[in-house]
Amino acid sequence: MKKKSYYAKLQNHGYLFILPTLVFFSIFLILPMINAFYLSLFKWNLVSPKVYVGFNNFFTLWKDKRFWNSYYVTVHFTFVSVVIIIFLAFWLALAFKSHLRCKNLLQSMIFLPVVLTMVAVAIVWQFMFQTTGLLSYLFLRIFGINMQWLTSTKVAPYAMILVYVWKVTGYYMVIFIAGLLNIPDVYYEAATVDGAGFWRKLIHITLPQLKNTIILAFVSCVIFSFGTFAQQYVMTEGEPSRSTEVVALLIYKTAFIYTKFGYSSAISVVYFLTLLIFAMIQLKIFKSESV
Repeated sequence: MKKKSYYAKLQNHGYLFILPTLVFFSIFLILPMINAFYLSLFKWNLVSPKVYVGFNNFFTLWKDKRFWNSYYVTVHFTFVSVVIIIFLAFWLALAFKSHLRCKNLLQSMIFLPVVLTMVAVAIVWQFMFQTTGLLSYLFLRIFGINMQWLTSTKVAPYAMILVYVWKVTGYYMVIFIAGLLNIPDVYYEAATVDGAGFWRKLIHITLPQLKNTIILAFVSCVIFSFGTFAQQYVMTEGEPSRSTEVVALLIYKTAFIYTKFGYSSAISVVYFLTLLIFAMIQLKIFKSESV
């Protein structure tokens, strides 16, 4: 009985310790999410009274070409970015696991962009992408191409991807390095004795042992990439011709520029449901892997 009462007291103290965090999340995350669902049923410009319109905002959204364009831009940005980031991070991790000269220095240089704020990174790259910027100058001198990095509808989306890949690859490289360090060297030693080469070790040892790490890196990279906003807002504001207007930027513009808070909330609800569906798929994958 004494032990039960002691553990009950510890449990109550634990609730007290997490109470500030629960209050913080409730005020700044949970309540705004609930309020967004509520506002999506109204037409409201922040000044005049709310007008209940039911699901009309969602019906309008279904026919809105601008929304579907931003959704496509977001999916394209996410898909291309995730593929490149995971590929580069994995091979960089493999390279740094081997014996390289100045390994610590190179790792630090690749990881450095991760600790920089996206706004600062976007401003610097914006200057580099200008017609008189460093990248434009190098392309003109080396390849003879006058690149329109931020003014071409075909080039601008990939310029955004280039900046994002440069910014976050180091983070996922560290995740893969941690996963590689958890693989026992005995496996590789036994494979070497059996005459296995690099590719057979990679396919039969490294990739199976890194399965959970790859899933974790992939899922988190998709979620963060799908939520991109600051980079596009600072560098292009969705231009040229809305070719870089991601969903998060459209939500911001709809609410704070066009003052359509109800419609903006409807977009955010669809945005939330997309991420929720992906998170549910993620949980199902993890459960199947653990069985």
